[in-house]
This record gives sequence, structure tokens and C-alpha cells, in this order.
Amino acid sequence: MLVDILKSMDGLGQQLREARLRKDWTLETLSEKSGLSAGFLSQVERGLSTLSIVSLSAICRALELPIGGLFSASGPLDREAARFTRSQDQLQIQIGQSPIAYRYLSSQLPDDPIIELLIAEFPPGMQQSDSRHEGRELGYVLEGRLLLSVEGSERELSPGDSYRLSPSEPHGYRTPEDTGAKVLMAVTERYIEIPPGVP
Repeated sequence: MLVDILKSMDGLGQQLREARLRKDWTLETLSEKSGLSAGFLSQVERGLSTLSIVSLSAICRALELPIGGLFSASGPLDREAARFTRSQDQLQIQIGQSPIAYRYLSSQLPDDPIIELLIAEFPPGMQQSDSRHEGRELGYVLEGRLLLSVEGSERELSPGDSYRLSPSEPHGYRTPEDTGAKVLMAVTERYIEIPPGVP
């Protein structure tokens, strides 16, 4: 499943560039509408910079481009089948060359309340700069050590530790060189609309 999703994300920067050009927008226009710098957006379009789910969501929201459109899928969504999700059917994604991998633990239904339950896997020696998002985020460290920066103050979290972030609170993640981290997350903003046909 992970390989299939990664293949569908190939050429992500090019897809975003084409969507921007269809709107006849400059990088500066997209920068103003997404809140991301024009330099960063240029690197993303050229495949020179990694992209977090939060940044991808901001870009797609500005471009009015459903993230689900980046995935290939077909067939109707089975409501009963969506109630239970077997481990082998859980959607796994890794955006471009981003070191962070996400596993979505449940299927989505269009009328569900917006809450995502996922496991984020952070490799050793990883650093993600501070970013903001609209929804609340709760995390529970399952394995390893996570250094969480919130408004410039960093805390080290170990297995069993948890955290809560309020909307728009700037935060970033880092892991030590010798160990990564696996974190169970619940977020109240839907970053990725999983299209019909994808569990």
C-alpha cells in the first residue's frame, strides 16, 4: 500500500506548479494565499524541498485543489467496510522526500466529524521546522524520543508521554541522532481527504 501511495505522489511539485499556472498565479500570489514563502514554494515545485502534510494542505487550500486528487482511486466508498480498518488496509503516506511517514488508522466518511487518528513515524536525526495549523493536535509517544518545540520552548517526550496543541500554536518536531519516534496523533483538521476506493 505504501509503495502505491508513494508512486501516486511522484511529480508532486510539478502537479502543484501546473495547478498554480492554471490559475495564472505567480509564486508571490500563491505565497500570499498560502502563508508560505515564495522561495520555499519554488523549491517544492522543483522537487528540491520536502513538504509536510501541513504545508501541502495550505498550498492545496490556496489553490482550491483537493489533496485527494493527488491519489488515484476508483469505486464507491463502502460505508460498512469503512467502519473497521484492517492493519494491512490502513493508508500509509510519505510526501515526496519528507522523512516523516504517516499511517491513517481509520477510514473516512464524508459526513464524519473532522478528526484524524494516525501514527506518525519520525526517523532518527530528523527536524521539522515550526509550523501552524487550524485544528487541535493531541499526541501520545509510543516509541523512541520526540523533542517537541512549542512557541520556541522545547520539551523531550518519551514513551507514555503525551501532549496537546491548540489551534494555530507554532510547533516543530525533532528527534535525536540515535533514535526516532513513533507517535499516535489525533488531529481535528483533515489534511488529506481520502478519495473513494482508498481504504
